[in-house]
Amino acid sequence: MLEHDLDALASRLLRGLAARDWTMPLLSSRFAPSAGTVRIADYIDHTLLKAEATAPQIDRLCEEALEHRFAAVCVNPIWVSRCHERLAGSGVAVASVVGFPLGASCSTVKALEAQKAAADGASELDMVASIGHIKGGNWQAVHEDIAAVVEAVPGVLVKVIIESAALTPEEVVKACVASRAAGAGYVKTSTGFHPSGGATVEAVALMRLTVGEELGVKASGGIRDCATAMRMIFHGATRIGTSSGVAIARCLGETPLPLADLLSFADRHAGDCNSGAFVARGHSRSY
Repeated sequence: MLEHDLDALASRLLRGLAARDWTMPLLSSRFAPSAGTVRIADYIDHTLLKAEATAPQIDRLCEEALEHRFAAVCVNPIWVSRCHERLAGSGVAVASVVGFPLGASCSTVKALEAQKAAADGASELDMVASIGHIKGGNWQAVHEDIAAVVEAVPGVLVKVIIESAALTPEEVVKACVASRAAGAGYVKTSTGFHPSGGATVEAVALMRLTVGEELGVKASGGIRDCATAMRMIFHGATRIGTSSGVAIARCLGETPLPLADLLSFADRHAGDCNSGAFVARGHSRSY
């Protein structure tokens, strides 16, 4: 990744974000559900990451995932084998977290955690990047940390959590470039545990503009209703991480709908974002 002029790239992408027509969808045909008709459930990672989660609650999470046919469940590592057993053969993936929620574990430890989760049945891993190295501008260390996890689990989908609300727009761009260069399959906005906040449409759009068609974009943190979920998809998200998956799925129904119909729901709420403030201020509090 060091061959990239990251400052120039960030400047160019932020100009593109400032000039963007926010009434138009920003979609990735590669990662969006491919059928002409889709279900909102196809986008959802049904999530339970609270420290106090119990076995019966995890079982209920899996039952809901089976009922609604979500894309995945996302759980802490101790629950991976339990979820794998309950979801085997269903088409619902099991995702686990790595270095969660701080991202401050050593890369070797993250790699071992990833290998253990994969051995227990996780086919997707949501790893927290080294946020301290991102804030410090040590992009080589960021790249190596992500690459250590990717290389430890060949064939497993790695999503990199960059904690976008704690970053400047320039740092968001550079963290996404580092993730792409390290071989990740997705970039993800947030853990949902950081005091700076969770996903915003501006951050999602900037991440999509940065990674283009090459990576998926997962919006996570504070997404609790249909309107918010659809705005995230409208602006480039291909997965939604949420503990409110059931409510969102029921809101838009189980029957597949034309993607245009789903996006029209987001279009009616497009005025809720404030892209001008995001670009003008250029720091985390603007989004």
